[in-house]
Amino acid sequence: MDCPFCTIDKLKTRIVKNYKHCFVVLSNPRLVDGHLLVIPKRHVEKLSQLTKVESSEIIKALTEFEEKLLDKYSSG
Repeated sequence: MDCPFCTIDKLKTRIVKNYKHCFVVLSNPRLVDGHLLVIPKRHVEKLSQLTKVESSEIIKALTEFEEKLLDKYSSG
């Protein structure tokens, strides 16, 4: 079975930001406004399989976009 994230069409996908070890894409906005996916570039089945560098970069991306999303979608 092919991994949908490893075989993602990077030309058609709405990539918001590209990092060395991960990338951030817009999910389907019709389902949930402001929903993003942070996807590691290396295929792993469990987060525990990421290297410290990879997981650190993913946390950096999550933190960066969490602030942006909270600013945009916060109700108060």
